[in-house]
Amino acid sequence: MQPVSNMPSKSRKYWLISLDKVLDFVLNFSIAYGFYFFYKTVYPGISHVKSLFVIGLLCFVATFLYNYYNVYSPMRTKTPLFFVARIFLVHCELFAVTLMGLYLIVPEENLGWYTSWLLSAMFFSTLIITAKKIFMITVLYTLRVNKKSIKHILLVTDSQEMADTYMEEILNNPHFGYSVIGYVGNLNVIGLPHLGTTGNLDRILKEYHPDEVVMAFDNVRKKVVTKYINICNNNCAKVLFVPSICGYFKSPRQVNVVGTLPLIDIRSTPLDNFGNQLCKRILDIVGSLILIVLTSPLMLFTAIGVKLSSPGPILFRQIRVGRNNKEFTMYKFRSMRVNDSEQTGWSTENDPRKTRFGAFIRKCALDELPQFFNVLKGDMSLVGPRPEVPFYVEKFKKEIPLYMLKHTLRPGITGLAQIKGLRGDTSIQARINEDINYIENWTLLGDIRILLLTPLHAINRHEKYAKRDKLEEQKSATRANWKPSVEVFENDEEE
Repeated sequence: MQPVSNMPSKSRKYWLISLDKVLDFVLNFSIAYGFYFFYKTVYPGISHVKSLFVIGLLCFVATFLYNYYNVYSPMRTKTPLFFVARIFLVHCELFAVTLMGLYLIVPEENLGWYTSWLLSAMFFSTLIITAKKIFMITVLYTLRVNKKSIKHILLVTDSQEMADTYMEEILNNPHFGYSVIGYVGNLNVIGLPHLGTTGNLDRILKEYHPDEVVMAFDNVRKKVVTKYINICNNNCAKVLFVPSICGYFKSPRQVNVVGTLPLIDIRSTPLDNFGNQLCKRILDIVGSLILIVLTSPLMLFTAIGVKLSSPGPILFRQIRVGRNNKEFTMYKFRSMRVNDSEQTGWSTENDPRKTRFGAFIRKCALDELPQFFNVLKGDMSLVGPRPEVPFYVEKFKKEIPLYMLKHTLRPGITGLAQIKGLRGDTSIQARINEDINYIENWTLLGDIRILLLTPLHAINRHEKYAKRDKLEEQKSATRANWKPSVEVFENDEEE
């Protein structure tokens, strides 16, 4: 293994960030001054020498806020949405403060002129700065995928599992632009070049000059880790740690501080933020009201059909487990004959309890419509993990890893798992994986996307294919001469 050569200079990053800041200032100033000149021509009576100074000050404040909200943070591991949201937030704050200032200090006869100028400048500035950022991300993405602008990493580890976990993320995301040159450790790690033992760490750092040193240990004493860190510090090498709990919960970590002691919050999610909770709840209230009005003819049709199809109530009420493990009553249109196994029985494609009309409304997901009232009450959300009956919650939480994490937020009428076809008689483990993915990566735009895609997946065809898929899995397992573990299936429909 040859020493790493022609690595990008570490100072290049700071030059690029400085250039990015200057470019943002120039773009914002050009747009603001351009509209100032335009409106000054339209309203020739307006003439303020101080306006150019104010424009420059506003552009400087905008650049400062970009930096404050991490718009200039490294783009390797962040999505475009991260930067777009922050640019939009900066412009909204700047617009609100500037508009307030205009109303306080500008004469009333000139207020309309300044307001028009501010609206136009802010709108086009948002578009241009966002387009520039996305263009930069796209260019860097292409360069890194093509092995340009690469950061070279030295891995210090004593664990095959930790090395595999780290390498899986690197290999699955080539756009991060990371290349692991090898590992340093006293144990054999398969799949990576062994550059030497930890006793040779100082020599290896001087020879290879890595951009970053990543340490991943299962169990190492503080005294030993401190020694490694000091060696890296003496060689001006940046050190990062992979926590040994990384496989437990993959949400973005939040570091809290108790005095001077840092603590990692392994359950930190976007919906811990009150603002995000408020946005989601507003979407639920407004969305459920609109959907109740729009689907009222369908609900009337379904109610009449249920009443005529078999004796019994129109609505089916069932206890489900919701947020923070609290039980609530969920409403559905009854699709089965009244029976004694409503709380624990399994639902299948040819279930004899289903009425013909019940089979129709379940196929078209019309039986779910009354749950809009659950959303309005606050028991449920439009989007989230599907709720389960208490009997199966107790069963699955003992058998499915991380199953109870779905109860950290309100259950939903639809969700990420449902638009991926994981409905009804499908694998619980696969569904929980999607639920956790949703919880960890929640965004308001993601909820809206799921709502828009749900009608395309409303026709319940899963029951038709579930048995075929299970047979194929069993045949594959027989050919491989191993016995598969028992698969658990969820009852997501009324029982």
